[in-house]
Amino acid sequence: MLGTLEAGFVRFRPMAHVDIDMEGRIWFFTSKNSWKAAEIQQTPTVQLLYLNEEEARYVRMDGMAYIIEDDQRMKELYNPFLKAWFPKGLRDPSLTLLAFHPVEIEYWKNDDSKAITYLKILAASALGNEPTIGEHEKLVLQ
Repeated sequence: MLGTLEAGFVRFRPMAHVDIDMEGRIWFFTSKNSWKAAEIQQTPTVQLLYLNEEEARYVRMDGMAYIIEDDQRMKELYNPFLKAWFPKGLRDPSLTLLAFHPVEIEYWKNDDSKAITYLKILAASALGNEPTIGEHEKLVLQ
């Protein structure tokens, strides 16, 4: 999920990245005419959320997003699945790239089964403690 600022509120929408480059930028295709493109040009600070409920993995990233018009990079990253949103493919004049540069990453993961997790929560509640569940880390990038 990609979250942009709109009238002081974070607005999330589903997105699928097409690449993560060697510099850590995460690349997406989008429309130049979309609300998200306008919101990013207004306020480039955005959030990305990756969630995997089945494996109890969660990632939140704060960073800066940029709308980038680069025909060569679009040719490198384009794939047939994008035709669902952009039927004209690379010939679509509204097609552009969105690059996300993370500055902070926070993640949570839990390898315990749901039953074990619930038992840990019940035990901590009964003892008046905070439960120790899985891993949590925050990374600040340069």
